[in-house]
Amino acid sequence: MKKEEIIRRCYGSMKKRHGMDTVILFHVGGSYEAYFEDAGTISRTMEVPRFKLTAEEIPAVRIPDTVMEECRNRLLDAGYTVCVSEVRGASGRHILKINETDTKTRG
Repeated sequence: MKKEEIIRRCYGSMKKRHGMDTVILFHVGGSYEAYFEDAGTISRTMEVPRFKLTAEEIPAVRIPDTVMEECRNRLLDAGYTVCVSEVRGASGRHILKINETDTKTRG
């Protein structure tokens, strides 16, 4: 399966499960990535640039591990629910093991 298909499938599945207002972050290597509308939300919240990922030009942002906590807290303060999907394996494929953070409980 192509990277674009994996991203679309996992992103869409998690949006259906957690709601369209939930910001989905994928843990990829030493950073976190967000795609589509969530990339725009994080770009505005964290003032980080968006870029196009893959040949299909999926809008994306990348947040280093070192600022993830700040990013999560800013999103929570702005009223978003944040959902983090962990990635496993050398292939970098997204799996649906989800760690959730609710807007009402900040940890």
